[in-house]
Amino acid sequence: MFKLLSFLLLSLLSLSVVADCQSEFNDKNYVEAFGLCQDESLNDSSPDAQFIMAKVYAKGLGVGRDTALAINYLSQAAQNGHIEGMFNLGMAFELGKGVDKNINAAFEWQLKAAEKGWLKAQRKVAKMYEHGTGVQSSPIEAFNWYQKAAQQGDADSQLELGAIFMQGLSIPGKLIPQDTDKGLYWIRESATQNHPEAQFAIASLIIDEQPEEAISFYKKAAQNGNKFSMHNLASMYLKGDVVDKNIETSKFYAQMAVNVGQKSSQSILDHIAKIESKTTDIVNLDEVPQVDNTHKPEGSVIKEKPVAIGKQKLEQGNIAIESKLLALLENNNYVIQLASMEKQSSVDAFINKHQIKSQTYVLYVPNKKRYLVLSEPKEYLSESRELQVDFNKLLNSTSWLRKTPAILALFDL
Repeated sequence: MFKLLSFLLLSLLSLSVVADCQSEFNDKNYVEAFGLCQDESLNDSSPDAQFIMAKVYAKGLGVGRDTALAINYLSQAAQNGHIEGMFNLGMAFELGKGVDKNINAAFEWQLKAAEKGWLKAQRKVAKMYEHGTGVQSSPIEAFNWYQKAAQQGDADSQLELGAIFMQGLSIPGKLIPQDTDKGLYWIRESATQNHPEAQFAIASLIIDEQPEEAISFYKKAAQNGNKFSMHNLASMYLKGDVVDKNIETSKFYAQMAVNVGQKSSQSILDHIAKIESKTTDIVNLDEVPQVDNTHKPEGSVIKEKPVAIGKQKLEQGNIAIESKLLALLENNNYVIQLASMEKQSSVDAFINKHQIKSQTYVLYVPNKKRYLVLSEPKEYLSESRELQVDFNKLLNSTSWLRKTPAILALFDL
């Protein structure tokens, strides 16, 4: 009896250590994973293995990089029902990476992934229907897909859906009536996920009825890099009609806005300068330009193009944080780190040597007392990898591909 139990125990132990393609890949044992996944990928009922093989060749994990083989395996995985494979193949066709650019094929694969519930594909399909990219434009189909993605928690789609409800949608044979309550609900849902455009939108929409909540959203949006929120806060603290008048706070937000390209905020700084110098000049505060508080996003919300920025000091002691870049990081997945240095002079020399001033951001990390030279953040890994290759050639060295949450964590935000 004892021998039988021992035999069964040994059998169970031997079964528990049998390696498989997925676990070896997850454990980063890429050489072992390659052999196992290659065998499994021969079976069309194993799209997971085919998708792993696509990643192995695309990234050069344990083998040499081979874009053609990566696309071959990715196509097999997508054709055999791998949802993420469908989405990635759609992106490959859209961007022309490894295949000839084909926007119609891109839409078809994105639609297949969306129909199977892949969130990013649903948002992509909604935008493609909205703009007529790879498919005939259809506002109602765009609405339907934005709604599906919004219900799954996608912040971008929640903002888009809210905008549609705020305006209503009227097309021949179909009517989505204006519904302010639903519009505010979905925009607020997006704002609570730290979406800066949604935070600005909801604040502007509720400022008259719910000023305290609106100010809170304006502050969050400003911290996330929204220049219109910075300007409105500066104007309100200067006038003192919505919040208690506070010249220093007004100056703080106006300077922040100017630093990220909101030129109209300079008039606020000019007025404050006159106050501080105790001149007798009379300035009519009603003439201070203010971003329209009745702004409602129309259809697709226009994203602000990243601009070169300096340091904007937030209300966190003397810690200087580049608020615009942090906002970009919070809304993207990957960034390329080109250097990490202790001195500003070293950073300046590095940037001048390689002539990359217009291509990079400099982020000071107070907790580490170091400067990071970073690229523009990217949403997709494929875009980041391509950017990394370009920088590696330019610098004649190896840069780091980093997930943006890891960088944000350095600030203990």
